[in-house]
Amino acid sequence: MWKIKSRRKIGTIILSLGLLCATPAWAMDSLDGLGSSSDLGGAGMGMSGESADSMPHFQPYRTVHLPGMQSAVIEAMAYECPFCRALNGEILRWAQTLPGDVHFQQMPAAVGKAWIPMTRAFFTVEGYNPALLPRFDQAAFAEVQDRHSPYWSLDTYRIAAEDAGVPAKIFAIGIHLEPVKHMVFRDVKIMAKAKIRKTPSLIICGHYVLNPGDVQGNYSEFFQMANALVSRCITENKLGGHA
Repeated sequence: MWKIKSRRKIGTIILSLGLLCATPAWAMDSLDGLGSSSDLGGAGMGMSGESADSMPHFQPYRTVHLPGMQSAVIEAMAYECPFCRALNGEILRWAQTLPGDVHFQQMPAAVGKAWIPMTRAFFTVEGYNPALLPRFDQAAFAEVQDRHSPYWSLDTYRIAAEDAGVPAKIFAIGIHLEPVKHMVFRDVKIMAKAKIRKTPSLIICGHYVLNPGDVQGNYSEFFQMANALVSRCITENKLGGHA
């Protein structure tokens, strides 16, 4: 995971070490082993199908309150974050398997002025053609992490947008459009209310925030926990006909 702090204070992003790679999995049938909704709301829960009595008690997620987002799952990410890059494809594939009444959205972690150019560029590409976002992701990750272009520079994302297929004139106009400004403002508010300081993080149904570091960097448990929290949201918010 990456801990996000002000560039004025430390001049860069601080890398938190120790994430362990594992193959993520999404299987609704396996959620029973993660405990009931009451288990999830308490101090502890059984992981990987183990009983609560045999597992340490912990709550590897934070609770927040974002009204009106009961059916949404948001990934907060940043292009200078190597773990966002490593997990990008897996998270997008996982998102495709979410129930139809749960909406997934990838959003830049706009937690300060240094991340506003990234956010403006992201929503400009999305407004032009959402289908280009995966290509923009790849190009932006490459610009920042491989070519060491500054993550706080709009020029970095202009180049990535062109590589993804957005005409330069369209990009130059798009970053100033009111809908883009509105999405940037909305993004900033969401990141602030969710108190995002690590990436990647999942904001689940406006109530839970989960980061791979919260499960000791075990990617498999990260996705299992995300599954369980989504399942709880479906039950709590009566999505998909659940009573």
